[in-house]
Amino acid sequence: MKRLKSIPRRLGFILGAQWTRDLSWTLFIILLSRRSPDILGEIVLALTFGYLVKTATDIGLNDFLLSTFARREGHPRALLSEVSWLKLCALAIALLVAWAVCEWQNYGQELKIIVFCVAGGLGLDALSDSFFALCQARGRQDVEMRVRIPSALLGIGYGVVAVLAGWSPIAIALYKPIESVFCAAFVVYALGDNPFGRVNPEALRDLWQNLKKGAVFTGMAVCAMFYNKINVIFLKKYGGNVDVGGYGVAWETIEGLSVLVSSALLGKVIFPLLARLWRENKEAFRKLAGQTARSLWAAALPMIFLIWVESDRFLTLIYGPDYAYAVKAQQWLTPCLATAFLHNLAAYAMIGMREQNLLFGFYLSGLVVNLVCCFTLIPVDPLGGAALTLTLTKVWVAILTVGYFQSRAKPMTAAQWLILAGTGFLAVFLWRATVPYIPRELAEFLGLLPLLALFWSWRPPSLFEKKKPDDPEKSSAAGA
Repeated sequence: MKRLKSIPRRLGFILGAQWTRDLSWTLFIILLSRRSPDILGEIVLALTFGYLVKTATDIGLNDFLLSTFARREGHPRALLSEVSWLKLCALAIALLVAWAVCEWQNYGQELKIIVFCVAGGLGLDALSDSFFALCQARGRQDVEMRVRIPSALLGIGYGVVAVLAGWSPIAIALYKPIESVFCAAFVVYALGDNPFGRVNPEALRDLWQNLKKGAVFTGMAVCAMFYNKINVIFLKKYGGNVDVGGYGVAWETIEGLSVLVSSALLGKVIFPLLARLWRENKEAFRKLAGQTARSLWAAALPMIFLIWVESDRFLTLIYGPDYAYAVKAQQWLTPCLATAFLHNLAAYAMIGMREQNLLFGFYLSGLVVNLVCCFTLIPVDPLGGAALTLTLTKVWVAILTVGYFQSRAKPMTAAQWLILAGTGFLAVFLWRATVPYIPRELAEFLGLLPLLALFWSWRPPSLFEKKKPDDPEKSSAAGA
């Protein structure tokens, strides 16, 4: 009972740190977008390289660390040293590859320095994540918060000052290494020891053998990161920095909402329940999965509708009138909200079913589709093609994962799928049929009404709803 009561407090620490950085980052991006679409494009491109470098640096070690620390196996400090050395080697290789790609693409010297600064900072974050895994496993999210918040405020705060002061793009890009260096320094201080201590080569070999067992999860992470980010590199080649900046602001809202649901709700709450119920109670698994799928669909559709019909106002209001050209790109990206919600639910369910190898195959096929679209769509229409490439890739992967999930667990009935499709068509019909004759806002409200009615009908059960003893889903959830 004591542990259960501590969960909201721990979650509060994590969300406090995350939201502090997210709010600072939002302010930084808005100011930067209004300063120059060209500079914003350079930073967005550098972040693309940075996320790829961070994924390569992690090499699947964080999940391994979290589970090992949670089981209290081995010596944490020794394991941190071994992992830190492995990640440092991976970071060096990843940065060399990133620099080689920049040379291959004939980027200017200034842009290569910006990419190296941001990518190096994100790669250094991967090293700090090892310590945060220890904090999470030991229930010390308060320590993690005391490290993340000041480092984020110092780094992004510097970036805000650099933008307002009109400093050069390289000076602005230094925000990330500043944030990451402060974060690493605070980690060393909190740890009270050198994370790069002496390492036994035999222990390193044993660690590498253990990591091979989780190679499939590493492969999935690499595929997902590549098909989420590689279109930006193609966009830079065929469209330039301004188009990359437009894509960045178009994707910012979609990504924020997607990560919020997929990480906070599905990853930390629903996935553990599904994994346990698949082993213990298949009927409870089906009911929980069905309720979650319906609620996610019902939540996604109104957001997709509002972003689609209000993109022309939203983008220009937040980021400035210079980004009117990115409205169509944001509209084409809106289906990614639904695919993110439903695909992540299906992917977590497949992992709970121990179907990770098949899931890896789905991710590989998504990477192939993404590369085909990058080579065919982006050269014809750089900004629109980049948005459409990501959407088609995510829709393809979602069709595979949700289709398999539906065939195995049958979370939604045929009637529910028909209701879902019918409600969506009704919303679009009401909006398109009335917008030429009545004020725009009223037409949008009429289109939104059936979607809100569906959301109310398929909303998650209340926390205060009385549980019936014969309801396996609710009794299982109550015992979780």
